[in-house]
Amino acid sequence: MNDEQLPPDSQNEAERLRQQVMRLCREIPEGQVASYGQIGALCDPPISGYICGRVMGNVMDNVPWWRIIGKDGKLPISKRGPNHSLDQRKRLENEGVGFDEDGKVEKHFFMGARDMEPKDEQGSLF
Repeated sequence: MNDEQLPPDSQNEAERLRQQVMRLCREIPEGQVASYGQIGALCDPPISGYICGRVMGNVMDNVPWWRIIGKDGKLPISKRGPNHSLDQRKRLENEGVGFDEDGKVEKHFFMGARDMEPKDEQGSLF
């Protein structure tokens, strides 16, 4: 079911959720990453990492989508094709993000829980 098939109230809610996810993604600093679950937990109401990933499948080009990864440090975008994960890894490496020998993002590049707490009444990270 796409947005055009949803009732108007549901369409508005879906768009509000997309906007929240995109805003939170834009707030992740260069050289850091967050998991889908971390972003989802900051949404109002909170959503699962899975739902966040589904929303991320439709983000706009001006959103740094490559900074959102799996909670285990993997790049799950590879499920869409190997070129996607190669692009994501290259973008992250260009920002100084390091990977371990298993191809996972090193843990110290993750934003910490303290960094991910909303800092103001709009739910912004910074």
